[in-house]
Amino acid sequence: MNTLLGEAATDDAMRVIRRLCKHWSHKYEVRIGEEGGEIALPTARVILRAEPGRLRVTLDNPLEAIPPRMAGVVGEHLQRMSGDAAFVVKWEDGASAITRT
Repeated sequence: MNTLLGEAATDDAMRVIRRLCKHWSHKYEVRIGEEGGEIALPTARVILRAEPGRLRVTLDNPLEAIPPRMAGVVGEHLQRMSGDAAFVVKWEDGASAITRT
């Protein structure tokens, strides 16, 4: 699968996006705008969009499949940046928000 979609319920999506972008800006190329951000990881591009009441996440890699544990890594980081234990990214394929390996 080259694209994976997810979302999390939150009223503070831009704060979470800004925190994750800042957190990963030391290692990866990051862009942030008024409605979201993008992070260029080695194995996927993470596209984050703030919408009313939710944060939408797209993992995209047009050249190859998204690594299986990528959804868990991104979901776990977003949860940590939210500071809310109830924050969970639900992925369209049913992947766990947090995958530990």
